[in-house]
Amino acid sequence: MINVFALVFTLLSSVQSIQIFEECAVENEFEHVKFTTIDGGQIEGALFEAGKERVVLFAHGAVFNKESWYFLCEELKRKGLSSLSIDFRGYGNSEKGSSDQKYYDVLGAIEYLKEQGYKKIAIVGGSMGGGAVLRALEVEVDKKVDKVVLLAAAGGQPIMNKNVEKLFVVSKEEKAYERVVKLHEESAEPKTLKVYPGSSHAQHMFKTEHRDDLVRLIILKVADE
Repeated sequence: MINVFALVFTLLSSVQSIQIFEECAVENEFEHVKFTTIDGGQIEGALFEAGKERVVLFAHGAVFNKESWYFLCEELKRKGLSSLSIDFRGYGNSEKGSSDQKYYDVLGAIEYLKEQGYKKIAIVGGSMGGGAVLRALEVEVDKKVDKVVLLAAAGGQPIMNKNVEKLFVVSKEEKAYERVVKLHEESAEPKTLKVYPGSSHAQHMFKTEHRDDLVRLIILKVADE
């Protein structure tokens, strides 16, 4: 009986060790970084480094966090593309500055990536994050930002810059559908609208049967192929 208990203990210990190893392996894929926004906010992000030619900035939705993009960051890294996934102020270890304006976090992330020497910047934003991206682009479209992917952006004005490739994604039966279609129609070329069946909103689409196609679509858009 003692030998059986010892065997069970050994097996459980092995499983725990494997789990810890897997977590460490994921952790080694990225570096935690912090930067200061123009209003004094302290924003934390996970930087997946794979070269300085292209980097993708990820901005999460209201019920998500920076970790929600890790699966895409890891896939991009395998394809040789760097990425930065941020926690907006009030999420994770990120702290707000003198205001609650999340677009400052996007602008701060762009400045941080420029300081790190990245040549081209693509941005992917979902819902709240997409709205923050649009607001940031209203203030300034940096010449290094050349691609934007928005999953049912929450608010924001059309993108009129003709040097930015734009991809708008929305579900046909969700509440944001008409607003996203109008946003696409009023934005300048080059632009693309992708409509999926169903009612899943923004990053929730990754939980549906359309996940693989959406991942493929995003990677094709942000990559330089």
